[in-house]
This record gives sequence, structure tokens and C-alpha cells, in this order.
Amino acid sequence: MNQQSNLYFMKRILLFVLLAVLSIAQVSAQARRSIIRVRLSDDSRLAVSLNDRYYDKQGRSITIGDLPAGRHFIKIYRYTPYSNGRGGKARVVYNGSIRISAGTITDFEYDTRNNQLYTQVEFIDDTYDDRRDDRWDDRRDDRRDDRRDDRWNDRRDDRWNDRDDVYDRHRNSRSWTQQDMNDLKRRVDERIGDSDKQKLIQNVLQDRRYTTEQMRTILSWLSFESTKLEVAKWGYDNVIDKRDYWKLESEFSFNSSKDEFNNYINGRRQ
Repeated sequence: MNQQSNLYFMKRILLFVLLAVLSIAQVSAQARRSIIRVRLSDDSRLAVSLNDRYYDKQGRSITIGDLPAGRHFIKIYRYTPYSNGRGGKARVVYNGSIRISAGTITDFEYDTRNNQLYTQVEFIDDTYDDRRDDRWDDRRDDRRDDRRDDRWNDRRDDRWNDRDDVYDRHRNSRSWTQQDMNDLKRRVDERIGDSDKQKLIQNVLQDRRYTTEQMRTILSWLSFESTKLEVAKWGYDNVIDKRDYWKLESEFSFNSSKDEFNNYINGRRQ
């Protein structure tokens, strides 16, 4: 009788251990799921199907999450809405296979001029929040963090007040007009890759003054987060309203980018 009882308890223990291992494996697999984000280089509306599954959403960027690692088949459509607002026409501009690594966010940009698909991969950090998918699609979110605003205003010393006054005195003669922005936008659109766009932007802006909102607009012309981060950090020296520059953090999707940007401008203010 004792042997039967011991055998029964041993089976229960083994079953419990097996279930625990399976649960941990399942949670680990979920944590390693990946995200893709797709856009067209001319910023026109698009739709996407993945592995012959059509996703019923259209926009200037499409985000698809909870994807397993490995090879997938993707179709990218240029989407033209009907004039009556009821539906639209989707035309395939690219179809082919893509490979996704585990635990990553992969940006895909299809170059409509050269018919090339460009990719950029970043690993998801432990604090990534899926709610940022919507903020990436809505890059013009200018919500304020009042507590941060107060904290940064308190840390501004007289040195930066004096420098802001200098910038204000030069603002009328050296700041950008809307025509300047339009001309730069046209020239940026003529460039294909982000690296060429970055070189052009920095060459043109190196001796000019501009506002935080003008820099926000310029960042929206770039495709990849790493390029946006480099340009945003580079542009801090010549911005007129330095006290508002931290608001550009809403242009970044990843916590690592937000932290690097904030640490950089915080260090420059000290």
C-alpha cells in the first residue's frame, strides 16, 4: 500500500514538473515573438498580406505583431481609396519572402522608384510596450509630460537663458521660412536612402536656426529610427527653443532611443 501511495505521489510530482516546464516554454516563446512595420518610400497609403492572410487595414504604415521567427511570404499593395470613401483599390507593388528573427522589430520600406525592399532590425527590449505601435503610426503625437517639463525648466540655469536670448535675437534673420522647408523637402524626396537624406539635411542646416517643430517635420521625412535619432541629436545645437526640444522624444518608438535622446540633450544642458 505504501509503495502504491509513493508511486502515486511521484506521478503527481512528475506531472506538475512537466506542466511547469511546458508553461515556461510557452511564455518564453511568446516573449520571443516579433513585430514588422511596413511603409512605402513615397509615404503613400498601402495594405499588406502576410502568408496569404490579408490584413484589413490601410494607412501610410502598417504594423503587424505577434509573429514567429522564420521565413514569411509578404505582399505589399499600393492602396487608393475610392472617392465615395467606401473601400478602395489595392495594387500589388511587391511580393516575396522575408526572414524575421526572434524578438525583433523589423522595419520594411519598399522603394517605389528602384523596386527595392530595404530593412532595418532592432531587438525588442524588456520594457517594450505594444501600445507604442500606435504611436509609431501617429508620429505627430505632441502630448506633453507636465512633470518632465517642470523638472527641465527647474534645471535651466542662467547660462541657457542667456543663450536662448542670443538665439531669439537672431531668429528673424536666420530662422527658416515655410518656403525654405518646402525647398528642402523637395530635395530630400529626390534622395533614395536615409543616409543620403541625412547628409543633405545636415549640410543644409549646419549654419541655420530652426524651431523644435520644424525639426519634428524634418524627422518625419526619414524612414529609420536610428537615422532620426542621429539627426535629432545633431540638430540640438542650432535649435532656437531648446527648452521644448525634449518633446521630440515622441518621434521615437523604442525605449532605448528615447533614453539615448533624453540623456544626450540632458547632458548638453548641464
